[in-house]
Amino acid sequence: MRVEYISTKEAENIRRTMPKSKTMLEYESFWQQLPNGQVGKMVVSQKDGIKSNTVRSRLIRAGKSLKLDFETKRIANTVLFWRVK
Repeated sequence: MRVEYISTKEAENIRRTMPKSKTMLEYESFWQQLPNGQVGKMVVSQKDGIKSNTVRSRLIRAGKSLKLDFETKRIANTVLFWRVK
């Protein structure tokens, strides 16, 4: 194993060049398609094979990645998301 030491700036540049996953691109598109003044609503069913907490977490990460001011709320199997003005 070879160890190298690089600057923080260089490390940040490496991190930015990593491709985003298809899942993260999909969740970013949910934010980008959301009309101003509207609330997005995602209802998660058992057939989807995913939990509503996971959906909410991905929406939060995607919103932060896009540097948005936003809110999310999970109620049972429903996730609401909207931009804050």
